[in-house]
Amino acid sequence: MKKLTLLLSLALSPVMLIADHHASTTANYGMAYQFAVTNPAAVVGSMQSFMNSETGKNRPVGVSLVQIISNGASKATHQINVFYPSLDAIEENAARNAQSVDWAQYMNTMRESAERVSENMFSVQMSKVNQDVANQPGSTSMLTMVNLTAPSTYMKAMKNMMSSEAAAAVPGAIYVGQIIGGGENPATHWVNLVAADMASLISANQTMMQSGDFAQYRTSVASAREVVSQSLQRVALTFTPTVEN
Repeated sequence: MKKLTLLLSLALSPVMLIADHHASTTANYGMAYQFAVTNPAAVVGSMQSFMNSETGKNRPVGVSLVQIISNGASKATHQINVFYPSLDAIEENAARNAQSVDWAQYMNTMRESAERVSENMFSVQMSKVNQDVANQPGSTSMLTMVNLTAPSTYMKAMKNMMSSEAAAAVPGAIYVGQIIGGGENPATHWVNLVAADMASLISANQTMMQSGDFAQYRTSVASAREVVSQSLQRVALTFTPTVEN
């Protein structure tokens, strides 16, 4: 079974991220579940029904449903990202759902409408948010998965890149994180470039890659990482936390 993450969106949701005009570090966590969906309407309907249930209305986590536009050979068509404010919140939310009839009904519908392809746990280590668009339905992202051979060299170069003029000019946001558990996926870290729509995303990516800042970054990390995969994703639904953990 292939293990290809997210995210997040990934468009990564900014529900728990610091949204400002500077590179910032965070200690947020998430789970990404990829599915091969056979009945998209049923998946959307079941998510909306659960979020309107008693359990869903008392939810301390952020959730996003992501449509996978392009991801190579993986059969996954959609992804659900769940964002947690802390590691303790992961176990507390799992225990809460395990006792919920609402959750059981939601899972039954999902099993009838989608086949799980992979899952992973991730953390967000760094963010550069120029425009807070990641949590908007329709926002599009380019997720790059990498395997680090020299983590300290890579993170130093990434920190410099996130503080560069090229990163400051991105009409959206850049997120950097680590894969904590990804099964057979060899990727150890990820970078997610997010914009309001596909045109803005492709333009931002091309402009950044043509910059001197990116050329310096690419030279710095040439022997520190290898690219594992790259995918395009679009946010379909988002649900912000309804209660504090």
